[in-house]
Amino acid sequence: MAFDRKAAHVLPTGPKGFPPIALYGRAAWLTHASGLTMYNLATGKAVTTIKTQNTPTYDLPAPRDLSKKQAEMVRSRVSFPVPVRIGGVPAVVAVVPVQLAKQGSGSAQAGFEVIAARADNGKLIWRLPVDIYGDPAGKLGAILVEPGDGVVTVAWTEDGYVTGSFAVSLDKEPRMLWQRAGFWMIGGFGDAVVGFREEPDEEYSMAGVAAADGRDLWAKGVPAGVTWAVKSNDTALAKLDDDSEQAQLIEIATGDSVVSKRAGLTKRMSCTHGEGGTVLLCASKQDGALAVDKTGKILWRRAAGDRPDGWNGTVEAEFKDLFYVKGKADKVGKAGAFVVDGRTGRTVSADAGIVPDRVNAYAALVYTDTGTEVHLAKR
Repeated sequence: MAFDRKAAHVLPTGPKGFPPIALYGRAAWLTHASGLTMYNLATGKAVTTIKTQNTPTYDLPAPRDLSKKQAEMVRSRVSFPVPVRIGGVPAVVAVVPVQLAKQGSGSAQAGFEVIAARADNGKLIWRLPVDIYGDPAGKLGAILVEPGDGVVTVAWTEDGYVTGSFAVSLDKEPRMLWQRAGFWMIGGFGDAVVGFREEPDEEYSMAGVAAADGRDLWAKGVPAGVTWAVKSNDTALAKLDDDSEQAQLIEIATGDSVVSKRAGLTKRMSCTHGEGGTVLLCASKQDGALAVDKTGKILWRRAAGDRPDGWNGTVEAEFKDLFYVKGKADKVGKAGAFVVDGRTGRTVSADAGIVPDRVNAYAALVYTDTGTEVHLAKR
C-alpha cells in the first residue's frame, strides 16, 4: 500500500499528461503512434517494441521526443492497452490507426491495426487489420477499447469526434465481429456495452448493445432539449448524469436504474473501480463518497467534511479494493495520499509515500513533464 518516494526509473513516455499506459505484474505497456512497447518495471528498460505492419497514420518521433502538442494529439488517437486472455494466456490488446495496404487496383485505406501480445513476456500473438466501412472523412483515432467475454469492442473517432464502434474476437485466429458507424460506445462489461446511437430523425438514444454481435439489447430515447452523459468504470454499472445536479447508476446489460438519485449520488462524483476489485467507489471532495457492490448495494457512505469520519479528498488511483486518495487522512495528518479500503470505507494507510497516477501490487506510476516515474512498492 506504500511506495518509495524516490523514483527507481523514468519511462520515456513523453511530456506530462495521461500517456496510454497499462500495468501488468512487473511490466508496463505503452501504446504509441507506431505500435506497442513493453517496459520492465524492475529495470526501466524496454523489453520489446511491436511495430505495426501497416504504415502508421501519424508520422511522429518516439514517445520520448514528442512535443507537448504532438503528445496530446497522439494520446487522443491511440488506445490504452487493455488486459485480456487469449487461448487461456494473459495478453494485452491495443489499437493503432494505420494506412491499410491497397488491395488489387484499389487505393490505400484509412483503418486500424489491432495488436495482441502476451502480457508476461511481450511476444506477439497476432495482428488484425480493420477496414472501416466507407472512406473516413477525417483522421482516425481509437479512443476506447473495452474487453468483454472473448471479445474487445473499440470506439473510433474522426478528427476527434466519436463516429462508430467495432468488435473483434479474442481467438487465436481473430476476426471482425461487427461494426456500426452510428453507435458511439462509452463503455462496457462482460457481454454488453453501452453508448449512444444516432436515430434517423437526427435524435439520439442511449442504448445497450451485445458485444458479441452488435445487436441492440435495450434503448432509451434522450428527451428533447435534455443532455445525458454516461460514464463507464469497468463494472456492470455505468453512471448516468442528466441536467439535474443528481445522478444514477444504471445496469449496462438492461438499462435499469440500480442506484437512484435519492441515494445521494451527484454529478460531481467520479466513480472508479480497481482492476480485480469488487467495489465501485463514487466520490468528490465537495459531496462525499459512497461505495456499492456489483449489484448496486450501498456498502457505506461518508459525508464531505474535515471531521474524522468525513471525506476530504479526491481519488487518484485504485487497485483491487484499495483506493489512493489525495488529501488529508485526518485533521492533523499532512497532505498527501492516503489509502481507503473500498469494502469498509476505513483509512488503512495514512501515507502512501507518493500521490500515484496508476498502481498495481508491484509499483506505482507518476506522470511528470519528463516521462513516467516508476516508484516501487515498499516490502
